[in-house]
Amino acid sequence: MRLLTATLLILIIPITSSAWGEKGHIIVNTLALEACASKLPEFMNAARNDIVYNANEPDRWREEANTPMNIAQAADHFFDSEFWGPIATIDTDRYKFMEKVAAKKVELIRVGYLPYAIVEHYGRLVNAFRNWRNARTPQAREAARADAVHYAGVMGHYVGDAAQPMHMTVHFNGWLDNVPNPNNYTRDRGLHARYETAYVDAAIEVPTVQPKVQPPRRLTDVWGSIKQHLIQGFNELEPMFQLEKTGEFNPAQPRPKGTEFIATEIARGATMLSNLWYTAWLESGEPVPQSRR
Repeated sequence: MRLLTATLLILIIPITSSAWGEKGHIIVNTLALEACASKLPEFMNAARNDIVYNANEPDRWREEANTPMNIAQAADHFFDSEFWGPIATIDTDRYKFMEKVAAKKVELIRVGYLPYAIVEHYGRLVNAFRNWRNARTPQAREAARADAVHYAGVMGHYVGDAAQPMHMTVHFNGWLDNVPNPNNYTRDRGLHARYETAYVDAAIEVPTVQPKVQPPRRLTDVWGSIKQHLIQGFNELEPMFQLEKTGEFNPAQPRPKGTEFIATEIARGATMLSNLWYTAWLESGEPVPQSRR
């Protein structure tokens, strides 16, 4: 790991954008809980306010600018796919992934660690649920409950981030200046905020998104499902830029296609989050696999 130090220092370069803004993240967590509350322990539904509040917790950490905490967590909000390659090939282990990134020796690379923020919070949630089930005292049970509520809410932020195409690319705020742009996509450096915050605030409401959220299902391959969630976000990048060219994401004049596109992405985030919560609850009631003991 010592050999990685110099390279890793340049990998973790924070970006200033956040996904969906406050309103979008609130919708993701709200609708995920509505979708699966009946399949989770009652304390999750009872803690609705906390779970929704924690949807924006990682963005509040940004308020502590230039601190070790914020520098470390900033790269958890994105995954710049072009610097890595096929998302399907990333390792489950964050540090093995970092070793492979370091081996690429690409200067100023900003790959990001979004898939790890999701899967690591999933693991924490499974553990909190398991400790709630197995608690030997009321105090331990309450502490595990509080942990589960916190981890579930924070995980929702990263799942929502992955549903926003610009969090899956180097083109996170308009097309890069030093990259070929044959389709003449916008280089507007206000696109990120206009898309995920201004437009969402103007045109996206819970009733717009809710019918698109699917019932929760158990994920048979959690890591594979997380990667597929990121792949889908990346696949929506160019369709998003194409819609932007036709004026679909003007918050002053919302249009049906732009509203439909964003509402579908937010619903996809809520569906994925609901699936992860539900799967974590089921997994917590099963024996720990021998391979992990």
